[in-house]
Amino acid sequence: MEFLSGLLSCSLWPLLCTSLCKQYNHIRKLNEHKEILQNELERLKSRGNDINDELNRGRLQHGKNPKNEVTLWLEDWQKLVSAIESMDTKNGNGMCLRGLCPNCYSRLKQSKCVEKLINGVKGLLENGRFSDGLFAASLSENQDGLPATDIHGSTAERKRDEILQCIRDPEVSKIGVYGMGGVGKTTIMTNIYNQLKETREFDIVIWVTFSSFFNLEKLQDMIAKELGCNLSEISRAKMLYAAFRRRRNFLIIFDDMWDKVSLGDVGIPEPNRENRSKIVWTTRSIRICNSMESQREIKVEGLFKEEAWSLFKDKVGGEDVISLEIEPIAKEVAEECGGLPLALITVGRALRKTYQLEVWRSALQELRSSSTDQIEGMEEEVFRRLKFSYNRLSNDKVRECFLYCALYPEDEVIIIDEQLIKLWVAEGLIVEVGSWEREKDKGHAILKELKDACMIESVGEYFVKMHDLIRDLAINITREQPHFIVKARLLLKESPKEEEWAESLERVSLMDNNIETLHGQPNCPRLMTLFLQQNRNLNNISHTFFKHMHNLRVLNLSQTYIESVPDALSDLTNLHALLLGSCHMLKCLPSLAKLHKLRFLDLQRVPLEEVPHGFEYLVQLRYLDISGGERLRSFPSGILSNLTNL
Repeated sequence: MEFLSGLLSCSLWPLLCTSLCKQYNHIRKLNEHKEILQNELERLKSRGNDINDELNRGRLQHGKNPKNEVTLWLEDWQKLVSAIESMDTKNGNGMCLRGLCPNCYSRLKQSKCVEKLINGVKGLLENGRFSDGLFAASLSENQDGLPATDIHGSTAERKRDEILQCIRDPEVSKIGVYGMGGVGKTTIMTNIYNQLKETREFDIVIWVTFSSFFNLEKLQDMIAKELGCNLSEISRAKMLYAAFRRRRNFLIIFDDMWDKVSLGDVGIPEPNRENRSKIVWTTRSIRICNSMESQREIKVEGLFKEEAWSLFKDKVGGEDVISLEIEPIAKEVAEECGGLPLALITVGRALRKTYQLEVWRSALQELRSSSTDQIEGMEEEVFRRLKFSYNRLSNDKVRECFLYCALYPEDEVIIIDEQLIKLWVAEGLIVEVGSWEREKDKGHAILKELKDACMIESVGEYFVKMHDLIRDLAINITREQPHFIVKARLLLKESPKEEEWAESLERVSLMDNNIETLHGQPNCPRLMTLFLQQNRNLNNISHTFFKHMHNLRVLNLSQTYIESVPDALSDLTNLHALLLGSCHMLKCLPSLAKLHKLRFLDLQRVPLEEVPHGFEYLVQLRYLDISGGERLRSFPSGILSNLTNL
């Protein structure tokens, strides 16, 4: 009793009473604290949602990014909200003795926890005012230029000026720049890009280099980087669209396009006169220009002869290298590059500081024979790029038609209807449908694809030709699969040796040479095409030469000096085209009775004295030219009536 009396009379009593009262208030106000916490939680959630909404608007409409402190605050906000919402409130009343009296300890503990959370919520609300704003400074847009090589020659300079004029024309919004690979499109556009970056004529200038395979998200990421904005996983196109709309105007340059791009799918506003924005692309196919609905198409072509010589001379080291002795050969080497800057630069560098005449002569011979293995950089720098155009042709038949053109000599002008398309039909590269007009239309469609891809060139309305380097590419492709021999216009005096006539051969061109005799017995069971025309000295073909060529479909002996054709011709039962035009010494032919599949027979200006035996059996014959055959005494009646397909 004395101890208790002393305790009650001591000075600790007021402190004890205060502490007990405080604990009692915690217990008594538990439900009140819970209500306060719930109200503060609603305020906190509203504030967090408002901040998130503002951040989303800022990202979408202005391309802004949140400050780091805002990002950290949102992380704390998410943790606190989750902690409060996951609290166990089932035993919230803190009762014991089967609910007859309150569990004071439990209520006290829970009340303190709730009060702590209330203070945490209030503190987080206070820290979430962000009087200086939610956003960090926007990422700076890329204003760096691109490394660019100089434009060579007035031809390229004129194209640059023409493209710039179109870009500055208020009526033109979409411009397609096309031309074959290596012709200098990228060089011209790089210089334009750098110039417009400096002049600030557009609010933003963007350069995007396409890869061979289109990827929408990768393209969007590249553009977003140029715009200085981050894309979320959703609404990528919407965010890019908004970022572009914030600019006064824009210029986008797509380099090396291979596929159509939907501007809407990417998030690029349609350029027009009102927004004064532009899109320019480079491509090797005018088809892309059409699919992108370009308002102006500009073709970039090779350099003129003097421009090409100037560029080539600079790359080999100038006048110090090109002596009077070397100069004529060096000019021929430059001409073999066909005005293509990429080839001029590559070959020029390979021959840089070369003073030996023998090396120059060897290089010229390699270029002329399309065998450029020894010229450093040709395979990697030139043919690899050009071959990509070949690989992108629509199907194998079109690729075969392209390679077929390489059977003709360098710089040869090829007649479209009377030569090329008829032979494509004879070869089976164009399926026969019984109508020459429909087959011809199909051939012109294939030629259009090749022209659009800059793989073949028009020469007037009725002719085509291959660019020298494109032909070299075709020859190199045929060497990868040894089905071709192409030795056209190489001044050959003898035909290939018998061992060169491999069993795998499918097409052989020896046209426009000085071959006098075809001898031996080549074993070529798969051979389909044999070009021997324009060998004006050819006067003798051994009787066994055609013996193992039973699959032959096209045989061209026109403009040769032959007086007769071996009897083995009669057994070429798969022959579809026999071309003997302008064989001025040919007076008779062996029997044609077995040539039931023959479609095209050219005997123009052939001095036959009588119709070949078996002519009436050529029931599939569709085309016959016997004009200029003045010596033909008669054409027996009844024969033509058998040729119902003529």
